Amino acid sequence: MKIGFVGLGAVVQTAYLPALTALAENPEIWGFDPAITLPGVMSASTLEALLAEPLDRLVIATPSLLHLPVLEQALASAIPLILVEKPVVATLAQHDRLHALLADPEVAARVLALDHWMARNAVQQLLLSGKLDEGWQPREPGCAGVGLATLADISAVEGFLLEPCGLDEAGHPYALNFATGEPDRRLLRHPDGVILDIGTHLLAMIRELLVALGGDDRLHLIAEGVCDRLGQPIRRGDLETAEGRACLRGEAAGVPLTLWLDKYAGPGVEKKGLCLHFKDGRRIELLRRGNLEWLHHHDVDGMRGWQHEGPLYRHCIAQTLLAPVPLGGWAGTTARRLQEVALLLELQQGLRGPH
Repeated sequence: MKIGFVGLGAVVQTAYLPALTALAENPEIWGFDPAITLPGVMSASTLEALLAEPLDRLVIATPSLLHLPVLEQALASAIPLILVEKPVVATLAQHDRLHALLADPEVAARVLALDHWMARNAVQQLLLSGKLDEGWQPREPGCAGVGLATLADISAVEGFLLEPCGLDEAGHPYALNFATGEPDRRLLRHPDGVILDIGTHLLAMIRELLVALGGDDRLHLIAEGVCDRLGQPIRRGDLETAEGRACLRGEAAGVPLTLWLDKYAGPGVEKKGLCLHFKDGRRIELLRRGNLEWLHHHDVDGMRGWQHEGPLYRHCIAQTLLAPVPLGGWAGTTARRLQEVALLLELQQGLRGPH
């Protein structure tokens, strides 16, 4: 397979390239980035030169504001599948342009708006088939399966993305690098706060689960308790300060939904996943820390659990970049990612004012 990358920054270096090394047999990897060259990646001198290559897949991993302009150029090429890192667009104006492009079924069939949390699909495996992929191991010998379920069995769903942070000499929190855990002393700026930056992950994971269980694409959310890194509220008219914490409440596919977002949850505090509540009182939790993921089923008889190990991006790339395009393409998935980003951008505008 011949794969091209536009942008060769951190996500390509720490996620894509290690995954391709582990999964693909002799992939031919090309890239264009005016600032970076990488060993093992054949460098194209221009974007036009990269797009002229007979690529099987193209990954757009540029800064988010450049996703759409690069995608528009790529769509003029013959590349059959173009993957765009999250968020697929960065402004409402870009949303409108991409929405219009995707109205053409031939265009929609070639675009996958990618969020690697889409690969967190163990809950739907368990509820739809009663079994998990072979990489999942029971935490106790003889751990039994769980009964099948549909959307009608669900009473509510919660999503959590609480990231650990460090504290500086003044006791103020700073972010940690998502891949290495090392201090990331950058002061994040709007629009790269928790609403758009990590709200996308939870929505991608949860909505793919609800759709698999028979849900539709309805989505409504409001933002509560939004504050910055230091716990101060975001003021209307502030177009500089990034949100550090927020709670989003509403419904997805008619199911009550709550999302807890916090980029500065505290030293050692980490909770990344979901809790699915059933009308009969059961609940399922899917949680992750580092390269380990846990699935817990709680009912009146106690808790049954499974554990899985491996980088999340590796699972995502195996299911998308390296996999055959599914029957019917990725158009529905991309439409949901675009809908989610539009709603999150509207929440930011409601918080700060039109911009």
